[in-house]
Amino acid sequence: MNERGVRDMFLKETIKESVSTLPLKAGDYCVITGTALVMHGIKEETKDIDISCTKEAFQALAAQGYPIKQGEFARKVIYSEDVEIFEDWHSGDSTMIEGVPVASLESVIVMKKQLGREKDLSDIAKIEAHLAQR
Repeated sequence: MNERGVRDMFLKETIKESVSTLPLKAGDYCVITGTALVMHGIKEETKDIDISCTKEAFQALAAQGYPIKQGEFARKVIYSEDVEIFEDWHSGDSTMIEGVPVASLESVIVMKKQLGREKDLSDIAKIEAHLAQR
């Protein structure tokens, strides 16, 4: 952790540890975007943990007093400085990887195309190369 108490980067093991402490049930959420790419083994690390959860789980987090912000594609709970939980942003398949619900690579491509940033386009190329090797 750095001086602000924020991790510099999350690896697969630290993602698993962090997700295991969330007040969410496995069927109510999945990790998305860069976090999913780390869990799928496409990237080594990510700077934060992004999660999509059901509307019901989101409402439960809001009721617990977590701050809510309007994101570009969905509302999000700011769970901590390095964990954001989006309301029902993921629409697609998910799979369990080492006990963590993870968005499918195909659904991550859809999300990354929505975001459209240079880093997202680079990630899409990595995903497509990974899928081509299967």
